[in-house]
Amino acid sequence: MAWLKRFSGFGTSRGEIRLDTLEPGDEIWSNGQPWQVTAALIYKDAESQWAIVRAQQGLTTAWVSIEEGQPVRYDHLDLHVEADGRAVWKGKTYARREVGTATILRALGDVDARPGDTLSYEVLRCLDDPHSWINVEVWAGGYVEVSVGRRWSIDRLVTKGKGRA
Repeated sequence: MAWLKRFSGFGTSRGEIRLDTLEPGDEIWSNGQPWQVTAALIYKDAESQWAIVRAQQGLTTAWVSIEEGQPVRYDHLDLHVEADGRAVWKGKTYARREVGTATILRALGDVDARPGDTLSYEVLRCLDDPHSWINVEVWAGGYVEVSVGRRWSIDRLVTKGKGRA
């Protein structure tokens, strides 16, 4: 989930999409179709914090965040990333461009992450593919998650009110 200083979702201006209040059971509508929120995480680094939610439609699962004010969708990839931060996807070579670390502040829903968990991440980019990037998360304990990030259209958010005052 390509990261850090570009992420928002907290204190955004009026009319922008905010994911930080979503909980399991809420909905994200994209292209006229509902996606059910099944988990939500709040990440933090030394300079910022951001929300990311897991959304599901049928058998398809994606993670969704806000980057530079725009919705981004991350889909799992079964992809090998070399130790030097290079990977080949769809015939194109992606190289490491960003690295960092983060901590989980909040975790909602059926997810393996807990507050206090840490991870390192790297973002791989390809000059020939400005619309996609590869994100690699390495969690303390060794679990590695590789995903592809792309802009995504969100029509609206529907909160169901569970657990809210």
